[in-house]
Amino acid sequence: MRRYGGVLKFGAKTSVYLLTAAGCAALAHDSFNSADTLDFPSGFLHGVVRSSRSVFAISSCVIDYKYSLRGLPADSDEYGRVLSELHLRSARRILNLCEANKGFYVKAGQFVAAMRQVPREYSSTLSSLQDQAVPCSFEAVKEVIFKSLGKDLSEIFLSFDEKPVAAASIAQVHHAVLKDHQEVAVKVQYPGLEYQMKFDLATMAILSRSVSWLFPEYRFEWMVSEFTKSIASELDFIQEAKNSDSGNFKRRKSTGPGYPLFIGFYGQH
Repeated sequence: MRRYGGVLKFGAKTSVYLLTAAGCAALAHDSFNSADTLDFPSGFLHGVVRSSRSVFAISSCVIDYKYSLRGLPADSDEYGRVLSELHLRSARRILNLCEANKGFYVKAGQFVAAMRQVPREYSSTLSSLQDQAVPCSFEAVKEVIFKSLGKDLSEIFLSFDEKPVAAASIAQVHHAVLKDHQEVAVKVQYPGLEYQMKFDLATMAILSRSVSWLFPEYRFEWMVSEFTKSIASELDFIQEAKNSDSGNFKRRKSTGPGYPLFIGFYGQH
């Protein structure tokens, strides 16, 4: 009973530290560009809720690892069995977190699943996130394009397929035909993504540092750093357009040298 009382006491203390860290992440994000969204209060509160879920999931995992392995010889069979069960429990917690927070958390889960350095319990559990992209509404797509160009779809395109040909956790692609009868692939970033990205990455970074500070043996700051680099390159539509100048895309001179027939819209608001 004394051991579990200590766990609960320690868990409460850890949660306070991590909640403080998440609060700092929220304030840090607030200092970025509070005008980046037209609905700042709603977006901010949504970010706090997402951060709170992260705090609960991460603190639960850390406490579980810290105390479930306590007193077990590292070279014993029991240690290996308990560690495998721990990996699986924690992976499921992270999976639930990604499914609840969606967006960048799904992307982060996919990133972790693809890494060779993580235990197989994580990669196998989080691999289910690969097929969980849910397209946003066509009304939201039209709004992103209108805010980007100040024009309705009918002023730019002869036709625009409402159903996306592909959808991921951060953007979706539609087939369309321009006024000059050229076919294009239109990639649209989901609304509010830039704001959400800053909040989520700040939360992930501060939580990883907090865990490392509380438990030096659990360090995954490098993973957050690698994910940040990966997501930054994936959100660079200009570079993607250059890379797409082959295969299914044709060069269109009016878009500039080296640019394929590819249009990207950023859902900043």
